[in-house]
Amino acid sequence: MKKLFIINLRRVAVSALKDLSRNLWLNLATIIIIVISLFTITTMLAIDRVGNHALLSLQNQIDISVQFKGDANEEKILEFKKDLEQREEISVVEYVSKDQALIIFQEAHREEGFIDESIEEIGENPLFAVLNIKANEISQYGAINEYIINNNNYKDIVEKVNYKKNEKALNTLSGILESVKDGILILTILFVSISVLIVFNTIRLAMYSHKKEIEIMRLVGASNWYIRMPFIIEGAILGAVSCVVTLAIISPAAVFISPRIMVILPEFDLYWYFMNNFVSVSLMLLAIGASMGIFGSFVAIRRYLKG
Repeated sequence: MKKLFIINLRRVAVSALKDLSRNLWLNLATIIIIVISLFTITTMLAIDRVGNHALLSLQNQIDISVQFKGDANEEKILEFKKDLEQREEISVVEYVSKDQALIIFQEAHREEGFIDESIEEIGENPLFAVLNIKANEISQYGAINEYIINNNNYKDIVEKVNYKKNEKALNTLSGILESVKDGILILTILFVSISVLIVFNTIRLAMYSHKKEIEIMRLVGASNWYIRMPFIIEGAILGAVSCVVTLAIISPAAVFISPRIMVILPEFDLYWYFMNNFVSVSLMLLAIGASMGIFGSFVAIRRYLKG
């Protein structure tokens, strides 16, 4: 029984390889379309990784800054800090006293001698005590801002509440990335649909060329699965070859693009990320490519056998 199974499997595999060689140009067109589909999927994943990294990088530079009045009591400021730290959406609350703010300011302008002279002329520390607040997620900053502004317990000591400048840039970048992802998703669905359609037509043509052979096989009692298998294997091979071609394109593309991304995001190496996840990316593309080929083949055969 096992020997018969191996013989049958060998026969259907040989039949599938023969069909691939007979419809060379049509199979080549199928591979090109599947490669385009897989490439758009990979591009979408790369944009998602780069975009998320850019958002995370900007998020680390954003906070809500609460400035206190010059005569604000430090004990009440620290009480406010403790109150904020108890909120779940807040990850970090940093207190910078007036004296610390002055030291930081002087360090930043060390080479500008007139700064110290100006402070001496004023005769007092002109800076404010500050609480710098970071949220766990970008979407939580609005709620935190509302809580601070509407908190009547500390209104008398708060001078002003403001976001960092990057907050607007972050929202803009987030919106652009979402639009790009939506566009690439639509293109991916389009190319996947075209790929399945082309595989479907390729298998239909292959089956038509074997019309008499299939009829004879059915007359002698061959099962539908025995008839299907060569064409399903053919679709799987087309998907697997497309995966290999896609990987051969992605590797040099990552080498070319990575240095350009690092100009903007020095801490993110796209090529390193690709190589570090090469196995998982390869398996994903292989699964998608083979599934597209098998699905197109299965639908075509099912309709043909029904007919």
